[in-house]
Amino acid sequence: MKESLRQFPLALAYEQSRETWDNFDVSQKRHAILASVVTFGRVGLRLATEIAYDSGKLSRRRAIAAHVVLDLADAVDGRFSRRGNAVTPWGKVADPFSDKVDFFVQEVARARRGELYWATVATRAARDIVSTQVRHNEAIRADEEGREPQTGATNFGKMSTTMRALANRVNDVLPNSAVARVFEHTATVGLVGSL
Repeated sequence: MKESLRQFPLALAYEQSRETWDNFDVSQKRHAILASVVTFGRVGLRLATEIAYDSGKLSRRRAIAAHVVLDLADAVDGRFSRRGNAVTPWGKVADPFSDKVDFFVQEVARARRGELYWATVATRAARDIVSTQVRHNEAIRADEEGREPQTGATNFGKMSTTMRALANRVNDVLPNSAVARVFEHTATVGLVGSL
């Protein structure tokens, strides 16, 4: 493997997935592609939702509904992969990476509207960078040792990510309220603590 790929988590995962992909049958490839489309399509739709809301083309109520649907869609990509026996190193890295980009899009939009503190956005983004690097380092060690990487989120990490999504929805329904701030800070503390 090219040494330069080790610097980039998605590139390393893609390289690790090439052999797996070559061994997939047509059905497995279809499931893996569908999972990737859902994974990255969700981020694109989230960005489109934020832009439409900020430009006045989407009401707050419809934007909230779109966000809830997109939150629920996050679970679909992994199910496609597992159901089709099409789990790859690429998917194991691309899904959490796209989740982090998805949250960043939401949180920057909320900060621009004055509904979320910029310090919260920066803290969460820094946590996401560190989390990605920790997973990447594990993937490199596993590759060197010839074993399967253990890069999945812990139960506490999954719980803190769920709290993060819930905090965003509470902020959508009750922007700038004391309740929204409690959820915001609780989610941030949980995210940092999950490292």
